[in-house]
Amino acid sequence: MIKIIIFDFDGVILDNYELHYSFIQKQITNITREEHRRLFDGNINVEREKLSHRNTGYDIKKHFSDAKLETVIDSEVKVILKSLSEKYMLGIITSAREYGVKGCLEYNRLSKYFSFIYGYETGTLKKDKFKKVFAEHAVSPNKCIFVADTVGDILEAREVGVETIAVDFGYHNKERLSKVNPLAIASNFSEVSQIVSKIRV
Repeated sequence: MIKIIIFDFDGVILDNYELHYSFIQKQITNITREEHRRLFDGNINVEREKLSHRNTGYDIKKHFSDAKLETVIDSEVKVILKSLSEKYMLGIITSAREYGVKGCLEYNRLSKYFSFIYGYETGTLKKDKFKKVFAEHAVSPNKCIFVADTVGDILEAREVGVETIAVDFGYHNKERLSKVNPLAIASNFSEVSQIVSKIRV
């Protein structure tokens, strides 16, 4: 049985693809939508360095984090998170700065449902953050499930033995996600809960 559900934040709990694209256009000169999506085929912090020669110096992490602080999370998502928290430990692993995520959760009165939030300050690689979860919560990878919206997230989780439920309403679409064979693909947040309930380990 799954013990911990780990969520990515941007594109999963918070619908903000367009916002991120608008900000990254200020950081990376002439970046196209496909280039933007390609950043998430791997680890965003690593992939963005490959475009450093086009970097304007705009601090996207700060501005993107600040923009989340008073952003409203969808009401259905809130209800489902509350319900899931009654059966599982919930946590967040993200590439974003932790203060933006924590601030958004506090603004939406969701903080109490999450046992941990590991963001950019904890480390740049998500696989290292997964290892932190295993160590700090004495849990094996097969007792965790990741909910994420990008190819890069799926691949990093797989490196440490964690399966992913992909969502196709975030930064990557179903076709792109299917190429790396996640455990399942959900097209809305309620499907995530249904899929988790059927997992038997």
